[in-house]
Amino acid sequence: MIDIGKKIRERRKVLGMTGVEVAKAVGIGQSTLSQIENGTSPTLDTLFKICNALSIKPSELLADENEPSLPPDLLQLMETAKKLTPEERKNLNVFLQSTLERTGNK
Repeated sequence: MIDIGKKIRERRKVLGMTGVEVAKAVGIGQSTLSQIENGTSPTLDTLFKICNALSIKPSELLADENEPSLPPDLLQLMETAKKLTPEERKNLNVFLQSTLERTGNK
């Protein structure tokens, strides 16, 4: 079973957002968001607004939990990398590859 509330909470924390910030962006009360994070099913409209506020596709939020997911630190790294220019991402990748080679973790 997919725990949408848990995924919303995890995503919110990865982005460094408070419940108040997300609730305000969605147009719902913080207590409503808390209820959703604790297992109450949101309306479809609210779900889409939450996805928009958290910059996540509904399909990602509704993905099967049995599939392996990335740990929060890798999700945060990906979110940060999305903000870089293509050239900056290329340089970051070169840096990471050289770090792996230097430490012997190919």
